[in-house]
Amino acid sequence: MVELDHVTKRLGSITAVHNVSLRLPDQGIVGLLGLNGSGKTTLLNLIAGLMRPTEGRVTLNGSKVTRQSGKHIAYVADDQSFYAFYTIRETIDYAEKVYPDFVREAAEEIVTFLNFDMNQKVGQLSKGNKMRLNTAIALARRVPLLLLDEPLSGLDPFVREELLKMFVHFGGVYQQTIVISSHEVSELEPYLDYVIFMKEGKMMHYASAEEIREEREQSILNVMREYCV
Repeated sequence: MVELDHVTKRLGSITAVHNVSLRLPDQGIVGLLGLNGSGKTTLLNLIAGLMRPTEGRVTLNGSKVTRQSGKHIAYVADDQSFYAFYTIRETIDYAEKVYPDFVREAAEEIVTFLNFDMNQKVGQLSKGNKMRLNTAIALARRVPLLLLDEPLSGLDPFVREELLKMFVHFGGVYQQTIVISSHEVSELEPYLDYVIFMKEGKMMHYASAEEIREEREQSILNVMREYCV
């Protein structure tokens, strides 16, 4: 899958990501955890091929990651949205045309799971429902890697819980690796299989969630305080 080999990204005088090396798992939910400004979004952009590293190399199955790698990687940004004048049904129609790997039946199953009205316009959706729709479209693509940048930010607790259940159910069914960046860990913690802790652009620690809980006998939130604060 995806490997980062001594990856550094400088944005002007700022080193947003510094000398990160890691290999993402073939399946499971990965928490990319850190405070605001820790380099999480930049790291996701590098993995998605939306940015080029200043130093080092990002590869997908041994090949250099570029913008064309999007056929294997789905990326949902915090401020992303589909056309406001489309209905949800029209949005699914559009995704079916744009993404060759899109499975309409899966999208309709997820939308039914969310109790959406297929005739409602995207512009009428709340922020939480827009994020759920964006995530549904991404989960309906048969790509091995799904990247989500702060999908829980600013949402009410019930919407956050529903999104997390979506990740576990549909990501598990379709055997995807899902990387979720967040600084809100309490609700995310029970769903994580792996964690990456970031601070000031550096990867402070990368381990399985089970290893942290068993060996350290601590919550991921407490370990995050140790590495990220």
